[in-house]
Amino acid sequence: MRAALFRIHPLLVSIIGNGLIFRDMETRDFAKEYQSKTDDELLRLELVSEQLTPEANDALKGELSRRLINGTDRLSAFREQESQRKTEQAADPGRLFSIYSIGRRRFGKAGYVYNSETEMERFTTTVFVVLLYFPLIPTGTYLAERKRGFFSNPITFLEKLPLDWEQVLKVWVVAAGSALAVIWIFKLLPRLLYKP
Repeated sequence: MRAALFRIHPLLVSIIGNGLIFRDMETRDFAKEYQSKTDDELLRLELVSEQLTPEANDALKGELSRRLINGTDRLSAFREQESQRKTEQAADPGRLFSIYSIGRRRFGKAGYVYNSETEMERFTTTVFVVLLYFPLIPTGTYLAERKRGFFSNPITFLEKLPLDWEQVLKVWVVAAGSALAVIWIFKLLPRLLYKP
């Protein structure tokens, strides 16, 4: 029995030893990968470090320390920057465009407020995917503002809001009504033009 345990024991040591070697190799691999990352990329990883494996965390801490960016003040400032960046990113509806009547456009103007001192108007609007100028799929409702003028000034999107279904339904009703009116006119037009 002792002989059998003794034979097993070197095998266990070998397995444990291989596990330690494997763990050490993983940490080195992570360290090598982290050396190629920017400071911002490393700090973003640090913000979610609880989701990393222990090996990845060890390598990250080492690289942050090597670059002298591991202080709590630096991480707090970066956390604030990231929060602001995500807010700005969420407020960006993407490029509005229409090519051959297919693309993305904004419709609707709800909650309209005008400031006569600054000549700025503020309102909520919804961005849709359009097909043949018809607003099909709403992709987001945004708080927007622009300077009022004779010509249409560029719009600044301030914040993404929850989808305003009331505005979406109004846009769909107006678009459907307009499409029906156009169809009705095209049906009625030949009768008016070619009276016997």
